[in-house]
Amino acid sequence: MKYSLCTDLLYLEIGPTGPVFSDTGKLLDGMDLAKKTGFKAVEFWDWDGRDWKALLAKKQELGLEMSAICAKDRGTLADPATHGKAVKGLEETIEVAKQFACPNIIIVANNMEGFDQEESHRNIVAGLKKLAPIAEQAGVTLILEPIVGSYFTDSKEPFDMIEEVGSPNLKLLYDVFHYQIMEGNVTAVIKKNVDKIGHIHVAGAPDRHEIFDGELNYDYIIKSIAESGYKGYVALEYLPTMDKEESVARCKEVLEQAVRED
Repeated sequence: MKYSLCTDLLYLEIGPTGPVFSDTGKLLDGMDLAKKTGFKAVEFWDWDGRDWKALLAKKQELGLEMSAICAKDRGTLADPATHGKAVKGLEETIEVAKQFACPNIIIVANNMEGFDQEESHRNIVAGLKKLAPIAEQAGVTLILEPIVGSYFTDSKEPFDMIEEVGSPNLKLLYDVFHYQIMEGNVTAVIKKNVDKIGHIHVAGAPDRHEIFDGELNYDYIIKSIAESGYKGYVALEYLPTMDKEESVARCKEVLEQAVRED
């Protein structure tokens, strides 16, 4: 199984006016930390607005893989008027992803004002049908991520959408933290739909902290993922509660111990 570390959430802070997202310097620190703790791959969210060339140079310096980045101008497919912008954003992201040799590009779907559930579903599917052929031609995989507070409230609808679009280059990002909150039953869903899952995020629940704490048994979850035949990345995407190096190292041990042979 392949593991990745999300450097973005690792350094996110909550300020007086809300979240303070990681700048380029913190992402570079996260890449150093990933290398120090034995990770072979990293990922971050937005490349636009960051010094992605500095991140690319650090990736090459450390010999890391890049498991995923987020598409520019993602999230608004429920409004068909935004589809053209989403296409352009994906095309720009693909050019950056090629530089990183990054196989996965994350997209999301948000609720848009003025569109009900049925309209939103149709519009999102139509938008995905525009994006998927671009991903196919570029040889990258679009990873659709349902998160708490987005358009999706379960796993059935995005899996249905993926089947409607019918592209081998469109998969689901199964975020265990988000899905534990939205619907639970995470291992059964993963095993049933593993052919439609292209990336997995893990964090403790209910507070999105270390995977060795909280209500989820990650030893069982990781073993179940391995048994399902899943071949993609499992990425740590969480908020540490302690010294970052100690926290990441302990989380990585949980991931590895679950599938370590006796």
